[in-house]
This record gives sequence, C-alpha cells and structure tokens, in this order.
Amino acid sequence: MLSKFILLVKQYQHHIFLAVCILLISVISFNLGKIGSSGKGTMKIEDNTANIYRAQSVKQEGTGERTLSTATPKPLDLRVVVSRASSSKKYHFLWCPGAKQIKEENKVFFNYDKEAEANGYTLAGNCSR
Repeated sequence: MLSKFILLVKQYQHHIFLAVCILLISVISFNLGKIGSSGKGTMKIEDNTANIYRAQSVKQEGTGERTLSTATPKPLDLRVVVSRASSSKKYHFLWCPGAKQIKEENKVFFNYDKEAEANGYTLAGNCSR
C-alpha cells in the first residue's frame, strides 16, 4: 500500500508540487489582504477647535480635577536680517539657518519682512515664515 502511494507521488510529483504552491500562494494572499484591511480605517476628525499649542493641563489642589489653562505665548521676533558682505539680495528670519551663519558685524536688521522687501530684498530659499 505504501509503495503504491510513493509510486503515485513520484509519478505526479510535478502536478502535486504545482498544486501545493498555488494553495500556499492563495492562503498567503488571503491573509495579507485580511491583515491589510482589518482595523486600519481612516480617522475622521469632527471637532478641530482645540488649540493644543496654547493649552496645558493643570491639576487643582484638593479636588483631583484637571482643568485647562492657557499658557502665555512667547513673543515671536519677526525681525529679519541681511548680510552687508553678501552680494545677494536675500533676507532671513532670525530662526533660519542662514541668519545664524552671518557674522555679527555684517548683520543689518529690518523690523519686518515688508521693510526688507521694500528695500529690494527677497526671502531666502531655505527660510520660511
């Protein structure tokens, strides 16, 4: 009986191998599709009125409750700087990497970007507002 089975397997080994491969590919594909579609839906944001940058959680003493208090924002320095030594007509905000590379003795400050633009300067490419 066993020898007949082995002989049958040897006779149809290419067909059996092909059937097993197709079966494995089908099972793997099904499971990958199921994993990819389950539980990973799109999130929908319904209320976007919270200002997470200005609020902080503060625990009230004795009550155990948490309330939100607004933190005072740091004033943003909107001055712009240009280089006296440079032949380019580019200006940088103080937080930009280009502004940090200008030597102190070569810095020329403008109070606002509009003031620098009025003097013929344009915003540097590596800097954004």
